[in-house]
Amino acid sequence: MSAEQGWVGTADFSCLNPPRARGLGALQARLVDRIKRAALRRLHLSSRGERLLLRMYLAGEDATERTLLDELLPQSPPWLERQVQQHLADEQRHVNLFAEALRALGDEGSVRLEPDWLSRRKIRRWQRLAHRYAGSFEQGLLVPAYATGLCAEQMAERVLRRHCAVLDPGHRLYPLLARVLADEQAHVRLCQNTLRRIVAPGEAGRLAALLKEIRAVDASFGVSGALAMLGAGWALGGVGRRR
Repeated sequence: MSAEQGWVGTADFSCLNPPRARGLGALQARLVDRIKRAALRRLHLSSRGERLLLRMYLAGEDATERTLLDELLPQSPPWLERQVQQHLADEQRHVNLFAEALRALGDEGSVRLEPDWLSRRKIRRWQRLAHRYAGSFEQGLLVPAYATGLCAEQMAERVLRRHCAVLDPGHRLYPLLARVLADEQAHVRLCQNTLRRIVAPGEAGRLAALLKEIRAVDASFGVSGALAMLGAGWALGGVGRRR
């Protein structure tokens, strides 16, 4: 049976859902969440802080757009191309929305941020994992690419959900963040459904192992990323305060 038709079987794909943190992992997750919420509140005290947040989101959307163009689209079978094109259109719309929000805050965005040093290290580790696991699946590198994409989209959903939670719904940035959050939630479902179609039942265990390693890489940068964000909040939170 082809992947286009979908695999028939009783494979356990529960690994596609974010695992529930336990023990030290749960403690770390709570710590990271508390630090990042504090950093967000601090950054929203100034226009410079808000511009930094928007530029970070813009850098992330730019990186996702490049990944779709350079990695997923060329290797996607014909039945997946339309889906990838729609995903790409969503990411391009997000880039435009964040750029417009930056202009409204007085930032022309002529110099765009690249992903920060920590993010670049995480991406490189994810790429090494993808190539290591590619031979474990009939669909080759396509499976690790979508598995990494799923975890990245789940991370984006978590980040945006947290950001919306610390803002009053009447805040000027809330509608933008809520709109992008809704798109990211749709992208999570899309990646999950795609992986169910392209991973054979006998490969589900290998997919679970891959996802566990991808998420472990993400978690390993959690505390350092949160502290860097908090440092930026203290550096910019009192600068250029809004009246």
